[in-house]
Order: sequence, then structure tokens, then C-alpha cells
Amino acid sequence: MRILLIDEDERLIEVLKRSLTECNYVVDAVFNGEQGWTYGSAYSYDLIILETILPDIDGIRLCQHFRENGHAMPILFLTARSTSHDKIQGLNAGADDYIIKPFDFDELIARIRVLLRRETSNLLSTLYWGKLQLNPCNLEVNYNGKLLSLTAKEYTLLELFLHHDRSVLDTNEIIEGLWNAEESPSPATVRSHLKGLRRKLQQAGAPRDFIETVRGQGYRLKMPSESALVTEADRESQNLKALGTIWDNYQQNSQQQLQQLEFVAEAIATGSLNAKQQEQARLAAHSLAGNLGIFGLERGVKFARELEHSLGGDYPQLARFSQVLEALKQEFFNSNRDRQNPKNTLDNAPLLLLFDPDLHFSEPLALAAKERGIRTTIASHPQQIRSFLTPHSPQFPDAILLELSFLESRQMGGNYQILATQLSIISEIALRSPSLPIITLADRDGFGDRLDVARRGGRLFLRKSAKPEEAIAAILPVLQRFRAEYKVMIVDDDIELLKAMPLLLHPWRFKLTTLDDPRQFWDVLRAIVPDVLILDLEMPYISGIELCQVLRAHPNWQHLPILLLGINADSETKNRAFAIGVDDFLGKPILGRELADRILNRIERVQRRIG
Repeated sequence: MRILLIDEDERLIEVLKRSLTECNYVVDAVFNGEQGWTYGSAYSYDLIILETILPDIDGIRLCQHFRENGHAMPILFLTARSTSHDKIQGLNAGADDYIIKPFDFDELIARIRVLLRRETSNLLSTLYWGKLQLNPCNLEVNYNGKLLSLTAKEYTLLELFLHHDRSVLDTNEIIEGLWNAEESPSPATVRSHLKGLRRKLQQAGAPRDFIETVRGQGYRLKMPSESALVTEADRESQNLKALGTIWDNYQQNSQQQLQQLEFVAEAIATGSLNAKQQEQARLAAHSLAGNLGIFGLERGVKFARELEHSLGGDYPQLARFSQVLEALKQEFFNSNRDRQNPKNTLDNAPLLLLFDPDLHFSEPLALAAKERGIRTTIASHPQQIRSFLTPHSPQFPDAILLELSFLESRQMGGNYQILATQLSIISEIALRSPSLPIITLADRDGFGDRLDVARRGGRLFLRKSAKPEEAIAAILPVLQRFRAEYKVMIVDDDIELLKAMPLLLHPWRFKLTTLDDPRQFWDVLRAIVPDVLILDLEMPYISGIELCQVLRAHPNWQHLPILLLGINADSETKNRAFAIGVDDFLGKPILGRELADRILNRIERVQRRIG
């Protein structure tokens, strides 16, 4: 990745250049706006870091000049000007981010990575090619689990190929990507680095021609053979590891927020809590709820929201505050423990959960399901069903099948306790996970029976007299329908949320497209043609409501399901959203399972209308 620094502070430039180079970025540095324009228009840069205060052309005008001439690379202002007016002016000029001096270098690196990820559309950071993985966050490269020890140039060379994985790169393109303008390496130098990189890849088990030579054109990554492709189980393991990395990034911030809430508890106990401390703690609790919500920690979200609510009053009660805070800390501890011992549970076969208290009907169904490539597991008690439906269950089912005993209850002299228990289980499952298909195997088939089951959330009603093979054949389309890879497009300027989404929604196998800049919305929408669209309520440039209005006024997009995300939206905003055609409204923080349920419900309604 190549960066251009434009700043008149030579000492700062020297420090930044050295530090960014240590992070494997190729850096050019200039000291005034005229040189900045010369370099920025002559070379291809992945990012420009720019000061607003320059001796000739000021940074704002230079940024505008880049944008007016079609240069789309990310621009980050790093400046001493700190007023709101300065920030607005910089962002309006076309900048993508704005950092005030003095600054924290780790924060700068994090902002740089976010901007570069936007450009490469690589929201998970880690780059893959067959069994090769390159993680820009920790600068580690491994092949089939074996860590490679690469020089800085070998690392940036491999990263360059991975960012242009379908392209042939000639020697000049490699030189431009790996060396700054002051260096003039020869083609022989490029070949030397290539040779060293190939040797280390081969030593790790990669094919000899992992980087192949295209005669007369240059070099490229060779398409992996089928044997070299990462298996789905490997990909699941990688996703778990990536989710763990995102969680680790949140952890430090979340722990600081917990400490801030502990200080407030002490202040409440001593009677020294002031209004400023209380408001800061309320915001910390709100932020903590958002962080935990992204990872589906419903209990943690509940506790954090309760703390936020208590801090919004006149003066929180110590006993209740301390009790909820301890519960929140325990939930946070449990999540850390669980994530340190992740389980790889992916299996491509659909999973059917059979509720069979007496274990008298499940065995033949399980055998018939196995013949059709369906996994089964059995629950003999309602509590076991509940454990399968928890957010972090290692085996979340694709459907649930249970028995209904209408006739048996009558034959027992009107003892309807068994039937009532069975029906209440259907209601509970539907409440816990509305999109999960509930299939009933009943010993009676009356309209009233079917209506009662449908009202409680049953998806498919089968007669018990059906043979196991026939029952499984009827169930199979339901399983396949709810395992379809529906296309979901998410537009939100919250980069951290977009980073987490592919992993949080992975169990539902949606084909996700994420976009953080609503200005690119129309082109991406037409290219993707999603089954469901999710829009953030408040975004720079264009709001979610405005995007919805545009779609509802277009004949081709009038019936596209649209879900809107918002934080603390008032009733007037929600009413306006529904009035202009939004199908559903979700508050942030978002729970993965709740979002998946809403997505599937909207898709199902569309399918019913079309069908």
C-alpha cells in the first residue's frame, strides 16, 4: 500500500515516514501543496495524508483540486486546526477523515486501515488465496497454518499480489507499488525479491508456481487447484478467528467503560457523584450496550441498558446499580472465556431438531433423514430445546419437528395436559426464534387443528400416518428454502458494524454486500439486485429515509423489502419511515439472531406474495 504525506513539518514527516514504513507501507513525503499536487497526480497512491496549513496551496484547496480532477483515493486530514468549522470544511472539500494534532499513532494506523479497507472492500482485513492467509493487522502470513518469515519487501510484494489477485502485474507496476519516488530499483531487484518470496512459499508447502510468470507480460497469483482450496470447515475456523480479532479490538474499550461504571458505583456509595460523571457514565453504558449487541450478547445488552436507564434519572440507587454492574461484569467474563475456546461446528448438511420426550418416534425419522443428507439431533425435554436456541448454541437447528397428540389426549379421558404442553412449546419456539421453521407431526388433521398450530407459529403441518420417508420428503423443501443464500445489502457508515456483520450473520448463509458510502448506493444496488436491503437511518450525504423514498418512487424497486436501522428514533421518525415505505425498523444495537429473523420474515412475505 502506497501513501503520500503532505506537511511542512519536516520533523513530523520524518517520524511518520519511519513509523509507517515499519508498518510495511510505501511512503512518499513532500512539504508543500505544489509538490503534493505533482506527486499525487503523477503516481498512484492508496491514501493521501494532508495538512490543511501549507505554505503555498492550502490543504483544503488541494483536496478540492484532487476531487475536481477525478482522483478518488482516500484523503485524511492530519492537522492542528480543531474547530467544528474546520472539520466541516475539510470533509466538505472531499476528505474521508479528519484527525487533530497532537494525535495517537495507534489511532492514526487504525484510521488508515479503515480507509484502505473501504477501498479494497475487504471488511475482514485478512486476505486469502487458497491456503494462504495474510493478516494486515498483525503483519502475519501463513500457508496452511505454517507461519512465514518474510522481509518487509517480500510482505508488501505478496500483499500487492493479493490486492490484485486476478491481474498480471508487470515490473513497473510492482516497482511503483513497493518503492517510493526517491528509490530507483532495477528489474533485477524485483526478480530477486520474487525469487526469495517464492522460495519461502515453497518451503511452507505452496506449489512451485504459486506466483507464476506470464511470459512477456509480468507476474500473477496462480488460481488454486481444488486440493488447495480452503474447505468450508477451514473457512468457518478462519471466521471464528476473525470474529475473535474484532472482539479483541472491542475488549480494551469495553473494559475501560466497565472501569468507568465501577468508579461511578464508588461515587454513588460515597455520595460524591456529580452530573458530569453521571452523564459520562451513561454514555459509557450506552456504548457498551452497542458493543455487546454487535456480538449477540443479549444478556450483556440488557444489563448495560438497565445501567444506562438508571444513570438517566436523578440519582441511581446503589444497591440495584451495583447488582446489575456485577451481573454485567460476569457476562463479559463469560464471553471472554467462551471466545478463548471457540468450537468449529460447521456442517453443510441441514440440522433437524426432533422433540421426542418418550423417544418413540424419532429413530425411524432420523434414519430416513440421514438417507436424504439431513442431520438430526433429539431433545427429550423443553429445556434442551431452549439450550439449542441460545445465541451461541454450537448446533442451532435449521428446523424443529415435534409431535401433536390430539386423539391421544381425548382417549385419555380428556386429559389435555400433554397436548397443552406440546402447543405451548410451539408458541415458545416461535417467540424465541420467529424465522425458525416449526414442523408438526399430528395424529389428527382438522381445520381447527391446523388453525391453532398456525396461530402459534407452526410452519408445516403433517399427518402422523405418513411414512418416515414421506415425512422427510415433505420437510426437505422447507429446509432447503430456509438455507437458501439470499442476497442482503447493508448500507451503514459504521465501519465496525459492517466488519462484524459477515461473521454474525454467517450461520444463516446470507450473501452479504456491505457499503459504507451512500453516494455509491445506486451503482451497487443495480449490480447486486439484493433480496433485502438494510439502511442506516442517519448517514453522511444521504439518509436511509431518503434512499427509501427514491426506491419507492421507482417501478423496479417498489417491492424490495427495506429494513431501517436507527438509534433512539422517536415515534415521529418511525411513523415517517413507515409512511414512505419502510417495511421494518430495528433499533441499535443489533442482535444477530433478531436481524436474521427480520430478514427471513421479509423474504418469506415476498415469496408468499409472488407464489
